Order: sequence, then structure tokens, then C-alpha cells
Amino acid sequence: MNKFKSLVVKADGSNCEIETDFILRKVGFESDIIHLNTLMHEPKSILGYSFIVFPGGFSYGDYTGSGRIAASIIKHHLLENLETFISQGKLILGICNGFQILVKSGILPNSSKSFKQEVSLIFNDSHKYEDRWVKLQVSDNSVFTKNFEKTIYLPVAHGEGKFIYESNKTEIDDLVVLRYVDEKNKPTMKYPQNPNGSTDSIAAIADESGRVMGLMPHPERFIRKEQFFTNKTEINEPHGIRFFENAFTYIKEEL
Repeated sequence: MNKFKSLVVKADGSNCEIETDFILRKVGFESDIIHLNTLMHEPKSILGYSFIVFPGGFSYGDYTGSGRIAASIIKHHLLENLETFISQGKLILGICNGFQILVKSGILPNSSKSFKQEVSLIFNDSHKYEDRWVKLQVSDNSVFTKNFEKTIYLPVAHGEGKFIYESNKTEIDDLVVLRYVDEKNKPTMKYPQNPNGSTDSIAAIADESGRVMGLMPHPERFIRKEQFFTNKTEINEPHGIRFFENAFTYIKEEL
């Protein structure tokens, strides 16, 4: 098996699979884009990959809530094989709508190990679609966030990105990977630095292993310095590409 095979899971309404496939190939993966309908009928095929990405977009139009229909398909057709996939030490990343799919299928954070939904992502406090750059505080408790600076910039583009959880049910703090921060690099609830009103400024979480991660910002949209535009800040590198480079390095060294 080629351990550098990655899978981008497309669904009706996904719109970021091409960019995601491009960056995976750029960092060294052999990438396939496969529709969720195909995987329903060939669920064991996912075991031939080392890295699965659920990309951004509006799967099935978000008609019953963001990511909910795709999450239902996964729970009924793919969950057994995804559980095996995770147990083999492989990687899963959910970006924006992909993050919504992971939390609503119970794959993240899965603290109970029962794949029941424990957290959610709901409508932004602004009651509108938010499309802007955000500043983020980074924790290195995930495979994807090793060797980062303490703060990075990424773009967001979502209507349902407010992260919520019940603290008496899920101890989430140790699983937080990214938080929205203000100009002083402090986690913030202030709009628009926190674009959606997420509880505790949470922009991304990982499972306990650090190998399954979901984030609302779009790393695949920041792979060249020229994509970042601001009059106030200079950067040394495009921060988005590092998530995928870290995934490749982990698979190269650990699998």
C-alpha cells in the first residue's frame, strides 16, 4: 500500500475539494477525490488511505443543518470502517463544513468513545455569513499543529461556525487546538475577531490522540504569501500549508 495516499470526501454541495486536492498533491500526497455516495457502497475502500480530508462547502445544501445529512450517511454506512481507520493511527481532518460533519457524526471529540455527538456548530451570532481573515492562537496538541508560531492567520467563510458545548458533559479545554484572538493575542469573544461567537473562542479541536482534527478556518486557502492581504501585518510564510506538511511528515515518520 502507498502510505501517502490521501482521500478527499466530496458530497453534493462541497466546493473546496479541488483546492484541498491541490494542496495535498503539492506537499507530496497521492490524492483522490471520491463522492460520499460511492463510499457508501465501498466503505472498506477508505482503509486503503492514510489521510482523509472532509473539505469545506455546503454538503446537501445544509438543508437540515450544516453537515447533518453527510454525518447521518457516515454514521450509517462508514463509521465502522472509520473507527478501524482511526485505530490504525491514521489521520482525519475536517475543514469548515468538514468540521461540522465530524462533530455531528460523533467522530469529534468522541471523548466517550461511543461516537455520539458531544458538541456542535451553530449559526453565527451575527446571523450572517462571515468571510474574513482571523488571527488564531495555536496549541501543539495535534499532529497538524506542530512547529507553528504562537499565532497565525487564516481565512474563515461560514454561516454556522459558532462552537458550543456543555461543560458538564465534555471536558474540552485539553482538546482545543485553535482559538480566535484579538490584537493583543488574547482569546476573545469580541466581534469580528471572533467571527461567530464561539464559546471560549474555540476555532478548532482535536481528539485525544491529536490525529483527528476539525477547524472552521480554511488552511487550504492560504498556501502562498500573496493570498494574505492586510496593511498592518507582515508574515514570513503562508500558514495554511503547514497543516498539510505536518500531516505528510507524521505519515512518513510514524506509519
